[in-house]
Amino acid sequence: MERSLIAHLKIGEVNKIQGFVENIRNKRTMAFLVLRDYTGRVQLTVEKEKHPEVAAIVDQLTVESVITAVGPVVENSYVKMGGVEMLPESMQIESIAEPLPISKDAAIDSRLDYRWIDLRSDRNTLIFKAQTTLVAAMRNFLLERNFLEIHTPKLIAAASESGSDVFELKYFDRKAYLSQSPQFYKQMAMAAGFDRIFEVGPVFRAEKSFTNGNELHHLLPRRHEHRGGAAAGRPEGRQGKVRRSD
Repeated sequence: MERSLIAHLKIGEVNKIQGFVENIRNKRTMAFLVLRDYTGRVQLTVEKEKHPEVAAIVDQLTVESVITAVGPVVENSYVKMGGVEMLPESMQIESIAEPLPISKDAAIDSRLDYRWIDLRSDRNTLIFKAQTTLVAAMRNFLLERNFLEIHTPKLIAAASESGSDVFELKYFDRKAYLSQSPQFYKQMAMAAGFDRIFEVGPVFRAEKSFTNGNELHHLLPRRHEHRGGAAAGRPEGRQGKVRRSD
């Protein structure tokens, strides 16, 4: 059976879901679990007498363990999470979690040491959802207007802008640099006759800043108007940037 995301559960049908066990209430005759994936949460209600094999698995679970559950999803007005619950008929343990090494209010250094755990929070997940929506909207807007998307090299043999500090690194037996700007490649694309181009991606500028991180540049579209030849015309557009503090 194909897995269903929690946000897309089909009420009245048997569903297969996978996720992290966020909460466990293990009573004498019943057990209640809250299962979480990146789209949402759902309550799992286990009748121990009816499904003793599932009850035995619940007894082994810890918070943040990963499980797969299969069962019908039904409406229940007493359930606070969307008024639906799953009645699992089978359950499989994918991994048992040890006690978490960080808490929600841990210091930033500890959170970065265990970044994969820190990213499980609703707040951090929402950041990536907002980013995905924003980039998709920009990309769709430009594609609808016949822009071509390009992906320029980020590792280059020479500094792309003279007089600027660069991030230097070793590439086998020679020096290489992180790209400071896609301008050179965008101009080549325009000379090739790609009238409208855009790129969404990072550039790396080794500039001192009052923030804790390097500048994050959002590369906006550039349009080439043909006037008398493939290489003629004046590029229009701009490159914007915002500073990032994380």
